[in-house]
Amino acid sequence: MEYKGITVRKKPKIWEFIPWLSSYTAQAIYPNIFVSKEVYEDLGMPRPNHRFLAVLEHEKKHIERQKELGFIKFGIYYLFFPKFRFQEELLAIREGMKYLKKNKLTFDTDKSAKYLSSWLYLWMTPYYKAKEELDKVWHEID
Repeated sequence: MEYKGITVRKKPKIWEFIPWLSSYTAQAIYPNIFVSKEVYEDLGMPRPNHRFLAVLEHEKKHIERQKELGFIKFGIYYLFFPKFRFQEELLAIREGMKYLKKNKLTFDTDKSAKYLSSWLYLWMTPYYKAKEELDKVWHEID
């Protein structure tokens, strides 16, 4: 399946056993976006869930950044530099937020801040900072 020129694939079954690759998240691994079976099947429907399309916008931004910086450099910085990881997530989240706002949907900044400040993102930032930045980004979008 293609989304704006990017191949979207179902996650391999083995990934279900790796917490960072589980069904909680989608992954952008240049040049592909990997999503859970549920999301993949929904995206194939005539009217896919807007929230899943927002996820694709998010992951598309990660693919663009991996292409700009180079996959290896992006991966090293993302893994070892929490400030870089946080900024990259904010860039990608902004894209998903734009899509949601355009479709008159909400974005749960509290839930997202909890994820960004958790083990799932290697505790890259405190909750209060993630929440503050997410609220700021949400309010900046027209």
